[in-house]
Amino acid sequence: MSKKVQIDQLGNAERLKQLSIIDKLREHGVGEDISLPQLVVVGDQSSGKSSLLEGLTELPFPVASQLCTRFATQVSFRRSAIAVEDSITVTVIPAPDSDDAYKQKLAGFMAVLKEFTQDEFRVIMDDATQLMGLPTTVAEALTAAKRFSRDVLKIEIVGRLYHNPTKEQTEGDLAPIHALIKSYVEDRRTIIMAVLDSRNNLANQEVFRLAKAADPDGSRTIGIMTKLDALQFGDEPAALKITLNQTERLKHGWYCVRNRSTQEINEGITIQQRHEKEAVFFSSSPWTSLSKKHLGIQNLRESLSRLLSAHISHEFPAIEREIEASYSTAVKALDALGAPHQTSQELTQYLVRLAVDYQSEVSNSLEGRYSEEDMHPSKLRMHTQSASDAFNNFMHTMGNSMRFNSADDDIVAPNPFGTQRAPDKNDIYREILEQWRLFRGPELPGLVNLVVLERLFNQQARPWDDIANGHLASIFAKISGCNHALFDKVCPDAHVCEKIRSRIQPFIAVAYNKAHAELAALLKDERSGHLFTNNHYLADNLQAARADRFLNGLKRIGFKDGQMYPATINFAQMKANVHLSNETSAVYDIHDILKAYYKVSIKRFIDNVGNQIVERTLLGPEGPLAIFTPQYVSGLSDEEKAAIAGEDEVTTETRSELGMQIERLMVARKICRGRGAE
Repeated sequence: MSKKVQIDQLGNAERLKQLSIIDKLREHGVGEDISLPQLVVVGDQSSGKSSLLEGLTELPFPVASQLCTRFATQVSFRRSAIAVEDSITVTVIPAPDSDDAYKQKLAGFMAVLKEFTQDEFRVIMDDATQLMGLPTTVAEALTAAKRFSRDVLKIEIVGRLYHNPTKEQTEGDLAPIHALIKSYVEDRRTIIMAVLDSRNNLANQEVFRLAKAADPDGSRTIGIMTKLDALQFGDEPAALKITLNQTERLKHGWYCVRNRSTQEINEGITIQQRHEKEAVFFSSSPWTSLSKKHLGIQNLRESLSRLLSAHISHEFPAIEREIEASYSTAVKALDALGAPHQTSQELTQYLVRLAVDYQSEVSNSLEGRYSEEDMHPSKLRMHTQSASDAFNNFMHTMGNSMRFNSADDDIVAPNPFGTQRAPDKNDIYREILEQWRLFRGPELPGLVNLVVLERLFNQQARPWDDIANGHLASIFAKISGCNHALFDKVCPDAHVCEKIRSRIQPFIAVAYNKAHAELAALLKDERSGHLFTNNHYLADNLQAARADRFLNGLKRIGFKDGQMYPATINFAQMKANVHLSNETSAVYDIHDILKAYYKVSIKRFIDNVGNQIVERTLLGPEGPLAIFTPQYVSGLSDEEKAAIAGEDEVTTETRSELGMQIERLMVARKICRGRGAE
């Protein structure tokens, strides 16, 4: 097992100050969030860890030779700069995964000792053992279901690491003990005090395999040899070789101590007498061949003090940075959860705040006030404008079934009446001629039947349906992408976001259906019934087309722009050259009227799609982005609000844990800045 120690009674004022800061951080639970410098005593079963700790601290820890202590115990030792009455406070820290009832039970355990007697200490240990539901005797351990606890007695780390199962220690206990030891020794800010029973082969001691795996180069491990007085004759050279750092090399070397034996404890040998016996033991051969700096508990204590002080000085700047970073992370995480939303009032406030924030982002997206870069989906106005430009270009290039001709395009010789027309889709003159022939009415020769114009226009505008519906699908996708992005931005709770989106989806579907219905109405208006416009642009276009045809006729008889002609002109010849048949004249007139009206109609249609459908129906006050508002929230029942945003147990627990973590880290920041802790 392992024993974790903060030895801050062993140095000068500066060391005491540094150690005091670390100890205050640990007292306020900062060790749950930030790794803090510490000494951890590790060693195999009965290797002498408790006796070593007793010698270091001069506190009368109970030492048992049969039943090991079955929980970790954290001890913090401080010696004040002013004279105060000695005392020790004992509490129990629940394991991190304990439930609330068990935590409350352990919170009621506290003992304050004025006399550090072994009997009183034993009573405390037994009480803590019983409180954790552990056996207190060997007999109880034989049948106990729970043999080890992850709870921590806040005094001392005590436990055992063993290789072979005993009646009190089963194979089933091995894994949790190894896991507990690894959790301490793998901490990069832990100084490992590796205790070796000198009677056992170093290679066979499991604890050293764990320590070496955690600290391969031995930079934060200090070796301690115990029970040298129990060595068999002839075994001393091997122990000396280890102590001289020749077997398992450690950066901080090896130290030798002599602890009280079980017999000496039973005989009442005091701590002071223990020190005296140790001094006598190491003044004899072969131990006199070793450096005195590595012999005895006092030298070990001084080395540990210096080592821990230097370790804290080295790590302290990084600890401060980690505290600040952890505080910032915790605050952001808590902010991301939003305000608490459990009661009806909290739920309303929470959802209203989400709606307000959401509508604010909607406004930014539609007004072009972007905070995102590149092609982020929340930049809705940019995306809809680009889509509208593409729609406009596509309509003008691909919106007509047949290409309109210019004034200098001649009519191709038509097929005989009633025969199959040519498959050339761009031969608009041929199509006009056939339609004129098929739908002649009572009009005079050369004049135009309006039915022909209406049929030709409907045929010419046939692609509008697919193009416009494709445009709406593109706008729908961009609105949906923006909607998701904005909800994700204002509502970090993915479950709440999904519930809101799911609840407003039927309203969004209504808006989309309305947009499709309006598009169908626009198409019907343009392609059904009589052709209609009061736009003077029709007359302007038609007049320009007729003027172009007249000029083209002049070019056909040899007139050129900018050329001087004699004063005498043969008008009869000119008339004969520009004369057109009734059919040809009708085809040209129908073409030019159709082309002029198409130009007016397509511009009107594009504008109507943009204004009436995209802007009013989809982006306006009744569109998909205007559904989730404070007014919508106010119309929900308490049950509906709870169904949408009621906090689950995980969120509530996370909020509570983050709140406690922030409180701890706020205290830690004050301590590190020299303002103490309230």
